[in-house]
Amino acid sequence: MISCKNLFLQSFLILSTAFAQGGETEVQGCVDPLAAIMNTLDCIALEDVACASAGYNESFIKLHNSVEDTKWGGGSLQDTNTEIDSDGSFWSNTLSLMTFSFSYDYTANIGPNRASVRYVKDVSFTDGSNFGLPASAEYPWSLNVLQHEHVLVTVDDDCKMILWDQYGDNEEQDVVNLASLLMFQELCNVGIVPSPMCTGFGIIVADPTPTPKTPKSPKTPKSSKRA
Repeated sequence: MISCKNLFLQSFLILSTAFAQGGETEVQGCVDPLAAIMNTLDCIALEDVACASAGYNESFIKLHNSVEDTKWGGGSLQDTNTEIDSDGSFWSNTLSLMTFSFSYDYTANIGPNRASVRYVKDVSFTDGSNFGLPASAEYPWSLNVLQHEHVLVTVDDDCKMILWDQYGDNEEQDVVNLASLLMFQELCNVGIVPSPMCTGFGIIVADPTPTPKTPKSPKTPKSSKRA
């Protein structure tokens, strides 16, 4: 009968021999999740659409305080997925409305395929001139918002972000969401954003052509009675 001690020694020798013969073992997963995440955030700050879009897995999910991120619809804030496509449409549209810069105060890899990032995000909305409109500083145009957020990010084995689980101030997030909705509404009303896209976000486009009034039919004169 083999004792526990002898069994342990045999197992140890077998493993030692295997490692010695096999040389270096293959690294599983993303080697440096934090570096990949920071690179994508740098691309966003530089407004590099292709680079930013390349940092996301096609099944990407974004959470804000454990609730799926908000998107505009029907004049209210609704819970839905943030869909970041590989062709760059999401970041192209988003960066036409607003730009971002980040100030980091804590970053670290916290486990296999996971990293933690704490930062202040500076959100600057366009003044409208990039859409061919007169530059405006009237709300929501040219609005500037600071968002204080802490995010736990999960990446896939190719170092692409698959889950963005952020915690932050709900009021700051609502300010950004509402300003985005109002700005998008104005762009829809002047015909800059195609009507089908506006409808897809639940926005009813104002009709610039007034509805003609139906003319009233002339009144029939009353017949006079003879005495």
